[in-house]
Amino acid sequence: MKGTTKCGGAFSLLPLLFLLGCLFLNATPALAQMPQTETQPYNWKPVDEARGLLVNHVQQLNQQMPGYTPGTPLHDNALRRVAYYKAIVYEIDRGETLAKSLENALPAAATLGYTKEASFTSKVVLRALHEEARVMLVN
Repeated sequence: MKGTTKCGGAFSLLPLLFLLGCLFLNATPALAQMPQTETQPYNWKPVDEARGLLVNHVQQLNQQMPGYTPGTPLHDNALRRVAYYKAIVYEIDRGETLAKSLENALPAAATLGYTKEASFTSKVVLRALHEEARVMLVN
């Protein structure tokens, strides 16, 4: 009886292993958490004006932050915006265009200022942040 059980157990694993193999072969690679480059040209605000808007938003958010409980979604979202806007300002100061700065700064938003793993923030949230910043910085 023992030989039958072992043999039957091995044969029952073959279909499962076959299915797992098929799943791995058909799996598509995960894409980075960044929106695709925009094809539509936008009428961006002047760099100095855009930088000033971002700095003002960071200051406003920093004033609001003490009222938020750390670890709550409200706190994390404010922290994510602060990290994203600061990173955009950093990219602008490096000489990047506004469009490129918005894209380059997304990892800072995804990781709450590089303090948590990149998988913490969903693509939907990153797209929303990107869109929010784009709307703010376009005439």
